[in-house]
Amino acid sequence: MLKSHLSNAVALTALLISQAPALAADLAVEPPVTPAHIVEDRWNFSVTPYFWMAGLGGETSAGDDISMPFNKVIENLSFAVMTSIAAEKGRFGVYSDLIYMNLEGSKTTTTKIVRRTFDARLNATIQGFITTNSVGYKIVDTPSTGIAGFGGFRYLWLSTDLDFSLGNFSASANDQGQVIDAIVGLRGETKITDRWSVAYYGDVGTGQSDVTWQLFGAIGYEIKNIDLFAGYRYIGWRFDDVAGLDALDTYGPVLGARFKF
Repeated sequence: MLKSHLSNAVALTALLISQAPALAADLAVEPPVTPAHIVEDRWNFSVTPYFWMAGLGGETSAGDDISMPFNKVIENLSFAVMTSIAAEKGRFGVYSDLIYMNLEGSKTTTTKIVRRTFDARLNATIQGFITTNSVGYKIVDTPSTGIAGFGGFRYLWLSTDLDFSLGNFSASANDQGQVIDAIVGLRGETKITDRWSVAYYGDVGTGQSDVTWQLFGAIGYEIKNIDLFAGYRYIGWRFDDVAGLDALDTYGPVLGARFKF
């Protein structure tokens, strides 16, 4: 009887040893699941450099209409920085967007005064800095859609330098101004498929401006931790004599990439 039990024990031990590699492989295939509350406690960051093919429009303090289509903006553009940064944890998020542009242009023409022809030349430099910063909370948070309400502020700084010459006569003028406004709005993203998604954004605010607003919409395509997107963006202000302007509008197509980590 004892020999029989020993034989069975030896056979069972040999069977377990022979199956150990297969059991280990099965265990390796199924890693432990991270609890949901730990995932939600992690900060998720993204950096989004982009290229905004923006045109400019608005009205001077003297009531003159100004407009500069994108092809003129890019022709006179000497330097630009455009990027967005986001940090999200669970339903909470912190967002920052900044734009800096330096436009330098010149124009030469001829004019006749008392039957004499003079060369007239205008050199213009326009610098602009825009930053929008906010804190948000997701009011819709599903596997396919996230929509956050947010509040924050937008800051605009403008500087204009004009140099004019007509024959031996020359004159120059420069002005700068800034406004800061409180804003509220909604931002969201909805997945259409595993890789395709649409993003949407809108805000409105006031403060030192009479009113400011922004609208944005884009379609994106995900490649691992990078989202490529194309869309359209519009930012507008109505104010009273800021750097010689009473109104400013920037609008046009946007191309960019969002890097997530």
